[in-house]
Amino acid sequence: MNNKKVMSVLMVLFLTTLIGTSLLATASAHNTANDQSTWTIISYAYMSVAPNPVGVGQQVNVCMWVDVALPSATLENEIRRHDYSLTITAPDGKTETHNWPIVSDPTGVQFFVYTPGQIGNYTFFFSYPQQTYTWEGTYKGDIFTASNRTRTLTVTEEQLPTPIDSYPLPTEYWTRPIEQQNTYWYSISSNWLGAPFITGAGVAYTGGQQPDGIAPESAHIMWTKPLQYGGIVGGTNTQILGEGYYEGLSYNPRFGNPIIMHGTLFYQEPLGNSGTGGDYLSVDLRTGQELWRINASATGTSLVPSFGYIYTYDGPNQHGALPNGLLVASTTVANQGTVWRTYDPRTGYLTSMNITNVPGGVNVAGPSGEYLKYVLTNYGTASNPDWYLAQWNSSRVFGGGLGTNPSNWYSGRVNASLPACYDWNTSISLKGTGWGVGTATRGAVPLVIVDDLLLCVQGTFGGHVGDSGATVTQNPANITAISLNPDKLGQVLWTQTYQQAPENNTRYISTWDPTNGVFVFSDKESFANYGYSTTTGKLLWGPSYPPDTSSVDWNFMIWHTPFTQYGNLYTCGYSGLLYCYNITTGQLSWTFGNGGPGNSTAAGLANPYGYYPQFVESVADGKIYMVGNDHSPNSPLFKGSQLRCVDAINGTELWSTFGWGNMMSGNCAPIADGQLTVYNPYDGQIYSYGKGPSALTVDITHDVIPSGSSVMIKGTVTDIASGTQQNEQAARFPHGVPAVSDISQSDWMEYVYMQKPRPSNVTGVTVTLSVIDSNNNYRPIGTTTTTDGFFSLNWTPDIEGHYTVYASFEGSNSYYPSRAVTAFAVDPTAPTPTAQPPLQLPPTELYFALSTVAIIIAIAIVGTIIIFVLKKRP
Repeated sequence: MNNKKVMSVLMVLFLTTLIGTSLLATASAHNTANDQSTWTIISYAYMSVAPNPVGVGQQVNVCMWVDVALPSATLENEIRRHDYSLTITAPDGKTETHNWPIVSDPTGVQFFVYTPGQIGNYTFFFSYPQQTYTWEGTYKGDIFTASNRTRTLTVTEEQLPTPIDSYPLPTEYWTRPIEQQNTYWYSISSNWLGAPFITGAGVAYTGGQQPDGIAPESAHIMWTKPLQYGGIVGGTNTQILGEGYYEGLSYNPRFGNPIIMHGTLFYQEPLGNSGTGGDYLSVDLRTGQELWRINASATGTSLVPSFGYIYTYDGPNQHGALPNGLLVASTTVANQGTVWRTYDPRTGYLTSMNITNVPGGVNVAGPSGEYLKYVLTNYGTASNPDWYLAQWNSSRVFGGGLGTNPSNWYSGRVNASLPACYDWNTSISLKGTGWGVGTATRGAVPLVIVDDLLLCVQGTFGGHVGDSGATVTQNPANITAISLNPDKLGQVLWTQTYQQAPENNTRYISTWDPTNGVFVFSDKESFANYGYSTTTGKLLWGPSYPPDTSSVDWNFMIWHTPFTQYGNLYTCGYSGLLYCYNITTGQLSWTFGNGGPGNSTAAGLANPYGYYPQFVESVADGKIYMVGNDHSPNSPLFKGSQLRCVDAINGTELWSTFGWGNMMSGNCAPIADGQLTVYNPYDGQIYSYGKGPSALTVDITHDVIPSGSSVMIKGTVTDIASGTQQNEQAARFPHGVPAVSDISQSDWMEYVYMQKPRPSNVTGVTVTLSVIDSNNNYRPIGTTTTTDGFFSLNWTPDIEGHYTVYASFEGSNSYYPSRAVTAFAVDPTAPTPTAQPPLQLPPTELYFALSTVAIIIAIAIVGTIIIFVLKKRP
């Protein structure tokens, strides 16, 4: 910001403060017993039209206001500026006028967007008429004078650069925090709040459905982390050789309510044989690194977080999600009812916030992340009922006081039963007794659509849901739809009576699809489903049965748990088969697990079910994640159980790997920021699956070669997810874990992390090699596939000079891309030396040369003889 801008801002602040201060100063002496006169207060109109100049067809922002806010104007009252008017005159002389009888903003600022359609100068004329202060208080009866402001907008043919909505989605490995200019990254990121509520779109987090972000498309493992001692005990000290540690199935499940916020995983460790009771941990979702741990039961009262809370606050001075969010622990305290205590997710600090007497009722996520509860109360008697429906709003209790003031975000004691904690409480007409808001047990979701309708149920649907031995006769029941639309709040939309299920079946409301306006009845014994309209309550289709009921008999042992998503109804269970029905017609679309490559859950002799039981853990990003399970399996666990990823639209298996379910009916595998995190009872560890980082190296040993020679380019592509640096993996792969193809990923990860035999048919990843030659031309020179993470390419350069070599791995469903660079040079070939012919002498010269040699030899012989004779003389 330059000095002129700084001075302008300072001047505006100074004048605003000065005017506001003078008004407040005179107020103390005005309209009192000594001064009952009417004051006339001069107004100053202001207007901004920007950007200016602007291209034709491009939007401009118009802001209008009159100096300071009217005295005592706040968000909570009705003191407002009146009758703003804006007249716009186009270059051709045509005018248009916009009026605001009441300016909603208490500051008196009115915002308007305008798109000019002509080239030339526009005139903007803002007028504020005289206004009399009609509200009680010091200024009642005073007059604020009229004022106006004119601005000229220049519109040209030249277009201004389009502002950046967002920087593009990442093509490389990414982590949190996500910089705020990367706005569109919201579409690939997500949280798993673990909250026992549904969203306005009818998606239940506790039902394992993630409405946001992306989900893993391969079996690539990011990291593993022991949750307890698991796997095989070892030795012969037990009656059963190969005995495994108890994995927590049946009624002591581990990893029961994980929460993910801000790229951080929160969960409780087991204590002894129990699935709970241990420390509460915070773990980095990308790396598995422990950030903090606390004893959530240290005070003697279990304060284990129940759900995550991220609330977006929009006030006059503050906008955006409140910092860090909250981890909320729900407990019961004598004389205080249900109590909520909160932790700071970043530090594990237990705040002083204490919310008592939290009401029961159906829980729904509001548009800003608030927690809405619908409470139905009879203030009359059974014979003379007086029904009221109320909407409780958590944003009215968080923050240290009633209302939405966030100043004490981590503190305050609030009685949540006070009337001020409710948005509204309206009388409704319900005949009969025994009414309750529509909740069923075992997987059923409450039928609530925010600002649309709520279903109230009289009678019983469900009975002994999940009881494998009882067939429960159901009496007729009634459902009444109550409008939640603000314009028809509390009105009865329809009411229908439903007879008991045929042939003594146990019937319950299993699921619903708010987008298509369908709720579903499911019958336990016959596996039949029926679709009903949320608009009328009448039957749309059904009964709809599996194509071969003999194949799903095992589903009777635990209530099959239908759910809706993507316009479909899905069912699965002990049968090992996943059925997909069209939610609007009830027609079967496809079946998964009934045979064929990549579509078989047959177990053969591996377990008594014939098929591996399959239960849905999570649903996200058009994918269904299922895992094998059993109610109370023997030890060791039967072999071959799979964690499967199935395309939710067409039923194709995308990938599978060894895994055993954590819960008897699934729904305990959070997905956030593209990672699936599950507990695997096979070895007692938490596994996190997702797309991870890779590393590429490239090297040339002889980097200066003569022209005409070839060069060997070689390197590696490795997996550098944090799990590869864990003790076992780092010891087994001291040179790094090789990156492999998507099709080999499951077998390879089982080898790297699950101690399975090394697969013999693993294929590597493709590396592309390119160069910039000495003529500055960029060109690819070939591709190669890695083997054990290693690649090489022999290439003969075609010109001399300097080469820069680029090696790139473009990534896959398992890894983000990686690149590396090196260089070499091609030198000119050295000239070959000319060979010298042997010396040829003419005959005469050769004669004299030989004579000379003979004379020399003769002299040498004579000399030798003389020396010998002399030595012999006495």
